[in-house]
Amino acid sequence: MQNEVKQSPADEIDLGELLLKLSKIVNRNKWTMILLTIAGMILGILHFSLKSPVFESSMMLRSNILTQAYSETLANNLKRLIEERNDTLLSRRLKVSIEEASHLKDIKVESVVETEAAEGSAGNVIFIISVEVTDNAILNNLQTGIMSFLENNEFVKKRIDLKRDRLETLISKVKLEIQEIDSLKKRVNQAITYNEQGGVVVLDPTNVYSKALALYKEELSYQQGLELIDSTQLIEGFTAFNRPIKPRMLHSAGGGLLAGLFLAFGLIFIRETRSYLRSIE
Repeated sequence: MQNEVKQSPADEIDLGELLLKLSKIVNRNKWTMILLTIAGMILGILHFSLKSPVFESSMMLRSNILTQAYSETLANNLKRLIEERNDTLLSRRLKVSIEEASHLKDIKVESVVETEAAEGSAGNVIFIISVEVTDNAILNNLQTGIMSFLENNEFVKKRIDLKRDRLETLISKVKLEIQEIDSLKKRVNQAITYNEQGGVVVLDPTNVYSKALALYKEELSYQQGLELIDSTQLIEGFTAFNRPIKPRMLHSAGGGLLAGLFLAFGLIFIRETRSYLRSIE
């Protein structure tokens, strides 16, 4: 149709011409790109060689006093001290030297599983505590310090004291019941002896012995709870791995290469823009 507006060839985007211009720009600035890319890669490798290696390790512990929220709060407080590099206070909290505290770079707590609580008692929570350090030699002292930090606070001490009092009271009560059962057993044995001589026994000795056995098991359970009264029990300690998690040569070199390439593109863009503006003045 005659009324149709025909698009001028000048208005059309010539893709081939655009690619040709880009090719010329790249060719004019190829040495800038090459040099900055190589420089970036070299700086990345230099960063890798100068930066201290960071090692990661984890410990696993179980507690029937510490809750997940409380443990995470304690870990977050330590994390803030690490971020602030308050190594003096960090060393006092973890009972390590200031130099050892300076090697601690990160800490985090993860709850693994929580067992169902028995009636009248707290459930067991299993935690994984992960740390990042720049020196594996501090892991043993750090492990002891973290355990001490988790146990030696008023919240935990109070709950341990209450639990100890409760268990000791229950043990005393069970022992009294066992003594009464033992007295009853003696009377039952005497009655059985009398029965063999022609008397009559109306008490079933089986129930007495079953009750005595149940009480002995109950006492053993309470004694075991008393022996494991500590707030935390170590399941698996820190392991000193030789391979660091960072920095990595490939990551450092690749990051430096990309940074150099982006810098080259930026400089080329600025240079070509200024050249174009001068040409149209």
